[in-house]
Amino acid sequence: MNYRVIVTPEAEADLRTAYRYIREDSPEAAREWAKGLRSKIRSLSRNPERAALAPESSFFHEPIRELLYGRGNRGTYRILFVVTAGAVFILHVRHGSRRTMEP
Repeated sequence: MNYRVIVTPEAEADLRTAYRYIREDSPEAAREWAKGLRSKIRSLSRNPERAALAPESSFFHEPIRELLYGRGNRGTYRILFVVTAGAVFILHVRHGSRRTMEP
């Protein structure tokens, strides 16, 4: 089964903020980062349940999952999402060093 992947406005804003931050040091690295992140997000159309539950999941009614992207000097980003009714909703894209979200 293929799932529809929907990036929420909040997640899109997170992505743009991170892109601008990376772009300050290297426009090319920022483009490659964004391209890779969007590819990783699209991969959730197939078997999104493969991703682990996020620590935030315990605070909310629906299971929140996280898929990790990146490594090295740009760090790891957490793609936070929920799976419901044949769709994957991307809630946020957060740098791995940031605290977990709370309600």
